[in-house]
Amino acid sequence: MNIDLDTKCIPLAHIQTYFDLRKGFVHDINWLEKRTKIQVNNPNEILEAVLGLNPEDFYRNAGIHYTTDGASIFISTRQCLMLIDQAMRALDMPYLGLMMGNLMTISHHGMAGVAAVTQPTLENCLESISRFCSELFPPLEMYLTVKDKIGMFIITENVDMAPFTNFFFELNMVSFYNIFNHLVGGEHKLHSVNFSYPEPAWGHIYRRYFHNCPVHFNQPHTCLLGDASLGDYELPLANRLMAMSAEKVLFENIPTRAARLLPLRLRRLLMCYYGAFPSLDTAASDLGMSARTLSRKLAEDGTTYQQELDNFREKLAKEYFFRGGNSVTQISLMLGYTDSSNFAKAFKRWTGLSPSDFMETNPV
Repeated sequence: MNIDLDTKCIPLAHIQTYFDLRKGFVHDINWLEKRTKIQVNNPNEILEAVLGLNPEDFYRNAGIHYTTDGASIFISTRQCLMLIDQAMRALDMPYLGLMMGNLMTISHHGMAGVAAVTQPTLENCLESISRFCSELFPPLEMYLTVKDKIGMFIITENVDMAPFTNFFFELNMVSFYNIFNHLVGGEHKLHSVNFSYPEPAWGHIYRRYFHNCPVHFNQPHTCLLGDASLGDYELPLANRLMAMSAEKVLFENIPTRAARLLPLRLRRLLMCYYGAFPSLDTAASDLGMSARTLSRKLAEDGTTYQQELDNFREKLAKEYFFRGGNSVTQISLMLGYTDSSNFAKAFKRWTGLSPSDFMETNPV
């Protein structure tokens, strides 16, 4: 099973924790402005719009059969985008992701939040968040990486969610930034909050939410960036038994389908091997199967190991050029090619353009 805009792989019960907007608001205008850090011309209109979003209509307009628990219902990325579109139109807020992210507390994340914050260390917490994301919201990918004593908690897309990519990044980055400050805070600070896209018209609002932390746009990754040593920070709420129990309850109550998305699991694995990609045998072993089984399962999904590797390399190469990179030699080495001519041939096979022509056609 592969994943695209219409793959129904997102548990409705998980989405409802985010989109039952009325539960997230106190019926008080002053509270709304204080919590969102935004002063608007008429906060009464925002409050009325939020409280006026009828759940049945909200979900029905996205082709989703509304139910209060949604335990056995899965929705697609496209349907999720339709929910966001409705909410933004109702509230007239292009920066809705920032506002929703700031309204969310640990309790809004449900058992996933409890399981994450009761891990022994910050690194364990981020690893659990990555795992929950892969199961509960496969269109997004989250992972922790360390380079030159710098830790990065990166968020990226597995499915192109334009024009609402910003929404997902804003919501999660603000929410995780607040959780970081709650758990680690005090004398421990992040180096920066980075976004992989150009600064939007509401860029000044970002800086209200990420107070006391530099915000950078047009970066290689959307990520929280800080000292790698923070990963060993012992969390104040650490409780292994509670973490295990919360995760058990989470997946008992919200079934997931991500485990069946083999190409998606393979892409996650390739991300971990960035720059020194594994052989088919090694990849299969890491995924807990033989090379023959992996090849067969990928064939059932209409793909091959080489196709998935090429797709992954193509995506990374395009992102490199889109973000202003211009060294063919550098990206060739990053993607595991022995020389730039082999990369250039592969890139032209993928895109129909040479790297130089692609850069001319897609200026930064």
